[in-house]
Amino acid sequence: MYESHFGLSDKPFKLSPDPRFFFSSPHHEKAASYLKYGLSQGEGFIVITGPIGTGKTTIARSLVASLDESIVAVQIATTRLTPEELVRLVAAKFDIQVEGLGKAEILKRLEQYLLKLHQQQRRALLIVDEAQNLPPETVEELRMLSNFQLDDKPLIQSFLLGQEELKGIIELPEMEQFRQRIIASCHLKPFDCEQTCNYIHHRLRQVGWLGKPSLCENIFEIITKHSQGIPRKINILTDRLFLYAYLEDLTAIKAVDVHHVLEEMQSELSGSMMPSSRRKGEDDESPVSQENTSLHILAAQGESHAAQTLEAVSEILDTVIDRKISTIRHLDKLLRQKRKSLSELGTTLHDETILESDELDNEKNNSALQKKYWCRELMAKKSSYHN
Repeated sequence: MYESHFGLSDKPFKLSPDPRFFFSSPHHEKAASYLKYGLSQGEGFIVITGPIGTGKTTIARSLVASLDESIVAVQIATTRLTPEELVRLVAAKFDIQVEGLGKAEILKRLEQYLLKLHQQQRRALLIVDEAQNLPPETVEELRMLSNFQLDDKPLIQSFLLGQEELKGIIELPEMEQFRQRIIASCHLKPFDCEQTCNYIHHRLRQVGWLGKPSLCENIFEIITKHSQGIPRKINILTDRLFLYAYLEDLTAIKAVDVHHVLEEMQSELSGSMMPSSRRKGEDDESPVSQENTSLHILAAQGESHAAQTLEAVSEILDTVIDRKISTIRHLDKLLRQKRKSLSELGTTLHDETILESDELDNEKNNSALQKKYWCRELMAKKSSYHN
């Protein structure tokens, strides 16, 4: 809703992964380079891990967007699939008919499809997102798919993206054969303050930001601290900052504005800016932290669907809020006009008195508007400014 007000062509801090907003931090550039290297080799597995919200899916989509027609890429976001369910899902993603077929027949059709691609001088790429949700035996099934070969060249290649738990799965003793097929792996890390600053400016430039509102230098350290350098959390916080700047008609976002927004967000149910009691990656884990890790895994499964739902709800709320703001601004204009006319008559009234006056407007909906809590709060706020 603030995009048009600030002259932006699109929402700069949307939660859904978008290749346009891919930001090349050192870790993200390294991960992207590994994926490109894997493609050039045409064999082996590439594994990219990182905390929730560090941009793994965005990297993958950026890669897919850059591919030419010689590579047929599909991407799946997994839940806890059995080996047979994985085979069915992969085949279906390549538009292979699987209904009513057993695993052996599906594998046969998948091999025929891959051979057909090879004849067309094309090859298949499978990107497995949220791979930490896969049981070890299902990860092993991915290795078995890589055994589809012709002239000692694999017909399908797989990239695995997952949270830190994926490393624990791959390090299991029974995963030795899979580990030997990994040609490169990379772990994404949160941004530092400089990278956070560059990331925010990068996303704003993609939507035509011309410095309105301006961003004070001291806000980036605060944003980095409270977002923990996680790109998704940075998006959530910065989006709210721009919304706040719009509602308050600010021309610059300062440290005090960031603290005000953080106070609002701390009281919300989302808890998106709540600091973690422990950083992931510490060696010692208590039973409580292990339980929390399991909960994070379960929560991640519905994260993609939740983000899509939030996007839809956000669009509806934007429209409603726009209308309310328009009404408030119109009301403010009427108050100024009324105050001016009363001043000319030598009469002084508070905004609350003017608001309750029948002379403000004769429209029937005025009485309903005066009862709105946000309208009362606006008048109280304006009164405090004048005092």
